[in-house]
Amino acid sequence: MLSRIYQGAEGLQFFQGLSLVLFFLVFVGAIVMIVTMRRGHIDKMSNMPLESGDDQNNGGL
Repeated sequence: MLSRIYQGAEGLQFFQGLSLVLFFLVFVGAIVMIVTMRRGHIDKMSNMPLESGDDQNNGGL
């Protein structure tokens, strides 16, 4: 398909396949990271925007 649009695309099949493989590796890696994440870490991160900020460093203010 790409070779019909661009006549010099005969050597680009490798890069097309590589980009597809890299996309799926990142996608699968994100799913594995989400599934293996500890529940305590998820709760801590989900409550961060709701914390009052008293225990955080306010940059000297």
